[in-house]
Amino acid sequence: MLEFFTFLKIPQGTLTNFSVFVCMSAKKSSIITYNIRLTTQSQEDHNLLLSTLSVHQQIWDHISQYVFKTQNINKKLIHDDNYYECRKLFPDAPSQVVIRAKDSVYSAYKSAKSNKVKLTKPCKQHNLAIRLDKRLYKFLDNNRITLTTTEHRIICSYQPYDKFQELFSKYSVCDPLIFMKNNEFWISVSFEIPAPTYVENSCIGVDLGIRRFAVTSEGLALSDKDFLRQKRQLRYQKRVLQSLTKKKRSHSGRKKLRKLKRKERNKNKNLCHHLANRIFETESNTIVLEDLSSLKKKNLNNKNHKKSKSSKNRLSQVSFGMIRDILTYKAPLLGKRVVTVDPSFTSQRDHRGLKDGKRQGCRYYASDGNVFDADWNAAINIARKHTLKQEINKIDHPIPFSSPYDGGLNLIGRLLSTNQSSYSFSGQTQPSLAVG
Repeated sequence: MLEFFTFLKIPQGTLTNFSVFVCMSAKKSSIITYNIRLTTQSQEDHNLLLSTLSVHQQIWDHISQYVFKTQNINKKLIHDDNYYECRKLFPDAPSQVVIRAKDSVYSAYKSAKSNKVKLTKPCKQHNLAIRLDKRLYKFLDNNRITLTTTEHRIICSYQPYDKFQELFSKYSVCDPLIFMKNNEFWISVSFEIPAPTYVENSCIGVDLGIRRFAVTSEGLALSDKDFLRQKRQLRYQKRVLQSLTKKKRSHSGRKKLRKLKRKERNKNKNLCHHLANRIFETESNTIVLEDLSSLKKKNLNNKNHKKSKSSKNRLSQVSFGMIRDILTYKAPLLGKRVVTVDPSFTSQRDHRGLKDGKRQGCRYYASDGNVFDADWNAAINIARKHTLKQEINKIDHPIPFSSPYDGGLNLIGRLLSTNQSSYSFSGQTQPSLAVG
């Protein structure tokens, strides 16, 4: 599937020293991928590796034109009709490079067909990249790897980090991917990690919000005023640059705008990872979220005049989908699971089942006079929606929670950033009030 994104102009590398991608396989295992920078021993080796990627790209485009013209998505027929022709057209290319290009083209067009993508022109490989196999590479000692090029094998080195070394020593390595990004070579190494067995014990509900990023049914609230302040600054700078680029059509303004967008995206991703790690510290193995996939579509629509411009702006900044995706792919590695429920009326109902309650701001005024924290009460209702489904199937799924009285939240006011040395919340938690 990774080859499919090549012609969609989605870069597989990043600007950081490493990136992590996780997907689940049918064998109850996770595939974790890390990107690390490759260093050649000489300029000659650099040119050889570059020429190999360039030849692979030319072969890729040649076979792609054949598949688009004939509409023949059959791996054997693609090989029979193109292998010997490519060997004649590109005599410097090793045979295995031709085979890998053929397999990549086949995967791309098969993915496009399964996703019902209507192609109006042949796909092209816009990024220099090649998926290796055991005939094209071999890992050596002392953080080195040998690679096959158009002339001879070369040896490259890479600088690993602790997590990569740990996975490399414990788990098997899948076929890596070599790609070029900003005139540098990167290698994407995948590890197949068996996922722990999921055991149902209890569940917690998580209510996602704008100022309070997440509130759990266990009484944990996560927020970060510094992050919100930085986001406001970024969005103000973006508005100024967008106005200037429309008026003056400045190339430097567009360049700075792209940089700000990338910075904002990275900040959102960094925050979502810390949120997920903090939520996973619970002993419960089931995390229940609201299905907010249609929330922005309904509220940010231009025809929706009930929402003000400022409220739409605040809502658009929250990465609900990113938080859910990160929680979902990290959960199996910890023996946990993430499920979603219908979000309707989770904030307007009393978790005890009493009627005629009313929410005002961050408080929920119950009909019997009790005052609850509204987000905490909503998180318990989210968990209860999941337990009701489990009770139908005669599965006991308890919810660990205490009464959500107003003022009893365990509020963490600031999450650490990635440039800090340790991941610890000591000293940041405000003392929670006694409950009931």
